[in-house]
Amino acid sequence: MSFFSAGNGAEEVPSSPMSIVTILLSRSATSAGGNSTNDSSTAKLAVVVRKPIKRTGHGDKVSHKLEYFTFLDDRRSFANVDALLTRFAPVSTVYVACTESLDDKNNNESSAKSKRSAAEVSKVVQKLVHVIESRVDVSESNVNEHDDDNRSITVSVLPNLSKAKASSLAETCLKHLLGGETSEAHLAYRGDKRLAEEPMVSWCLGHLFNADRSLCDESDDSEGSCCVVSGTLHSHLALDRTASEAIHLFPPRNGSGAALLTGGNSSNNSLYGVLNHCQTKMGSRTLEVWLRQPCVELKEIVRRQEVVAKLVEDSIGRDRLREEGLAAFRGLDIDALGYKL
Repeated sequence: MSFFSAGNGAEEVPSSPMSIVTILLSRSATSAGGNSTNDSSTAKLAVVVRKPIKRTGHGDKVSHKLEYFTFLDDRRSFANVDALLTRFAPVSTVYVACTESLDDKNNNESSAKSKRSAAEVSKVVQKLVHVIESRVDVSESNVNEHDDDNRSITVSVLPNLSKAKASSLAETCLKHLLGGETSEAHLAYRGDKRLAEEPMVSWCLGHLFNADRSLCDESDDSEGSCCVVSGTLHSHLALDRTASEAIHLFPPRNGSGAALLTGGNSSNNSLYGVLNHCQTKMGSRTLEVWLRQPCVELKEIVRRQEVVAKLVEDSIGRDRLREEGLAAFRGLDIDALGYKL
């Protein structure tokens, strides 16, 4: 993790006060290091967690950290969000926002496609909210056994904020919270490569500050009171755009790029192109997500290896599965059909 503050040595408060979590969801921006996808089973998320930390000394003004994450998640279960809630308990408030509008304001018949899109976005957000609200075990009253107050997590779905306004608000607030425009913390924040490649983080911060203006007041006490932390999922390896393009993880965008200069074409001159022999669209999407976010959990890695080993050993069963079982699903997109029902 990289810290953007003079308070790098700050440690989390044992039995700390509650976390505030902000989640920005994008239904279409399922890109994690280069080219975009059209994946109806995953969503791109940016998550910012505001959590109190212990001050290291009298001169240390840093009292909170803003830890950010970007990742793909399964829109049917949001397992990665679920894991983060466990990690940052106790949680008091979760703000949920989306880069796409939840409402279709155009009532013309020509906007049928727009209405379907808005309905799909609303359904995904509702699923995410349901997952969060089900985690009553990470609220303060459940984490702290001495707390008799039966409080649950407050979940608020925020109105859509324009990307320009969200970015501007995040920049204005962080300039003060990180100690000023010329402070070392703010200069490091402005120069962070990951943030430059993941604009959703800035938009997510903007939604947080817009939802709770008290978090970014311009008082002397709040100046330099925050540090920005780049977080990672414990279950997956994060690959940035530079890394994925350097190893030709996916076909180059727009049919151009260094990968094409070495021969081949956009469909086979990448790791994804070589490995993708999937018989269905759902399989191709699963492979893509696995490549974008390589698993680092030993138990899950072993489970996948055992499945592959079984298919290698049983060549007859494997061929029957491909030619008889999966053949009926070729050309069908079950995930997309499911969201239309």
